[in-house]
Amino acid sequence: MEENDKTVVLTTCKNVMHAHILQGALENEGIPSILQNELSASVALQGIDFGVQILVFEKDLDRAKVILENDERE
Repeated sequence: MEENDKTVVLTTCKNVMHAHILQGALENEGIPSILQNELSASVALQGIDFGVQILVFEKDLDRAKVILENDERE
């Protein structure tokens, strides 16, 4: 595994739908991402909030943060 292949957590979303929306925005800008805990968040047992983490490659983190900030402003 090369240094550029390392993934980092960009953000944690409270629901799966928001995570997919952000993932789509990242994809539109050519930034691949991975959703982690997607199934756990969908099943959420008795109010336990797992959250869905969005992971990006470390090399894309700065660009992804800009996209995330723009999404939060809208």
